[in-house]
Amino acid sequence: MKKFLALFRKTGYVVSYIFSFLVIALFFRIPRARGIIEEVFLEKDFNWDKGKRLYVSNHPSWLDQFFSLMLRLPYWSPDYSPYIAVANDSIKRIPFFRFLKFISFVIPIERTGIQPLAVSHIEKMNDLLSAGFSVMIAGAPGRDFKAREGETIYSPLKGKPLRKFTQLCGLLAIQPGVETIPFAIDGTQQIYREVEINGKKEMKFSFWRFFVRFWLLGKIKVKIIYGNPLVLEGKERAEATEIIQQNVLNLLDFC
Repeated sequence: MKKFLALFRKTGYVVSYIFSFLVIALFFRIPRARGIIEEVFLEKDFNWDKGKRLYVSNHPSWLDQFFSLMLRLPYWSPDYSPYIAVANDSIKRIPFFRFLKFISFVIPIERTGIQPLAVSHIEKMNDLLSAGFSVMIAGAPGRDFKAREGETIYSPLKGKPLRKFTQLCGLLAIQPGVETIPFAIDGTQQIYREVEINGKKEMKFSFWRFFVRFWLLGKIKVKIIYGNPLVLEGKERAEATEIIQQNVLNLLDFC
């Protein structure tokens, strides 16, 4: 069974790799070459092809982790490309996420209060890290602009908003042998537009802004900054969460 699952994952990796190269060439490589997307690495000669890593970012849009994955995928081997944690309700709602879950690149995380399901999802992420795989998550349970009163903090220099992280990232980061990579992404929130739904103001993904203002005209800039690796084994969960959150908050000042 394990051999079958390993083969299935590698097959899924090949399919995703080919698909991703097409997407990268069209939607990401070209904008990056034009300076619309900028990637910054604080650690020179960073070794991407390594497992047992936890990648943690802010969450300005639903595109965040996929921007990173699509741009970095050529630098990961099949064994080290990270699983992306996606809200379980989003997987049920969006067919593309269901497909990625089917080929084992997306793992669900319950955020609607079903405790046993949430525990099983966390155990799954722990098991993946223990087995030497990597996991990529957003520190907050929902997008930054959905933060309620009191949930937002601001970067020290530029005052950029960040929704406070849950302790999930700290819980995963303190596991033995896990290396945490904090990273910040800025600009993807501009792909959303404000709309009014049932008398309430909401932010909605705009295909016009993505395809025209971002990809075609380059009016929307996206910047991703990867911080230095953190080893948080032996820390308390709350302390580890605070360290990761502060690192991401500081990285936002470089955006």
